[in-house]
Amino acid sequence: MKVLIKDLKIIYEEEIRKNVKNKKKIFEFEKQKIEYLIDIKRVLENNLYDGGKYNIFPVFKPKIRVVMSQSIYDKIINHYVARFILMPKLTKYLNYRNCATRKNMGIDYAIKLLKKDIEYFKKYENIYFLKLDISKFFYKIDHCKLLELIKNDLTYDEFNLVKKIICSTNKEYINLVIKRFEKKLKMELPLYNFGKGLPIGNMTSQFLAIFYLAKLQHYMINNLKLKFVNYMDDYIFIHNDKNYLNKCLKIIEEELNIEYKLDINKNKTMIVNAKNGISFLGYNFKVINKKTIIKLNKNSKKNIKKGIKRTKYLFENEMIEFSQVFSSIENYKHSYPFANKNAVTNIFNRYW
Repeated sequence: MKVLIKDLKIIYEEEIRKNVKNKKKIFEFEKQKIEYLIDIKRVLENNLYDGGKYNIFPVFKPKIRVVMSQSIYDKIINHYVARFILMPKLTKYLNYRNCATRKNMGIDYAIKLLKKDIEYFKKYENIYFLKLDISKFFYKIDHCKLLELIKNDLTYDEFNLVKKIICSTNKEYINLVIKRFEKKLKMELPLYNFGKGLPIGNMTSQFLAIFYLAKLQHYMINNLKLKFVNYMDDYIFIHNDKNYLNKCLKIIEEELNIEYKLDINKNKTMIVNAKNGISFLGYNFKVINKKTIIKLNKNSKKNIKKGIKRTKYLFENEMIEFSQVFSSIENYKHSYPFANKNAVTNIFNRYW
């Protein structure tokens, strides 16, 4: 495997450095940057990488989950593997309805695609949404199945490198740290079973997660003739026939269980009439009298409310300027571009 220092340098300067919040870590890395990059080149070219070590900690927004962060050294390797191995060789299997991780195919793209699908089905008397949620998706991705899916597209050295990253969740210390947080937080947290799961937070994990079900999605589009929007483990299917959606759900659930060792979350999986609405990516979508109605969902309103109260506290205690208050409100408007233009302003007026 040939690795160029200039590629590693670009990854560090354009992707890693600007996103690392701990400036002390940046300062320490910068002091020996060239030596580190030369060593990364040596490790990759000689197949010496062991998958790296993780700093494990909980985050509390939008919900409590465990994140596995890496050192700058390991982040560079992880980004390199994603940018120069996985994406060039596996992106060809991804479809345009798989809306996460890829450039210009984020939340805004997903919502525009959903709106387009809704418009298509307005010619029918009834429209139904099937919302499908996969239970603990990142924690249950099967290592053997994933490696089987990628092996024919990678060289021997590339495959071994990616395998070490995928199997890095098998290290014993990971669950020990998570169990300590369980005791501290007094709540149950997902653990990594041997041979299962991808580390949450890695760039390789994000790409492999959207790749994992690419073959099944191809079947959904070409065999089941379904229109859907997928964002990581969340799916919204649209159809005018409720019975057909039920039939497809059973087929998809069986494929997920048998082929991919995954289960659906039955509490979050449902079929509803579009006039009753469905929640997806921070919004509620309804179709009433052929009109599409998009509003902020409860969680989005709750997050904005918390943010406004925090901003108010900082302003009243002279910790931020009024210009920063104004900027904060504009950021919320920018974050939810599909909501009613006055939605964020109304929440601000209510809680300020």
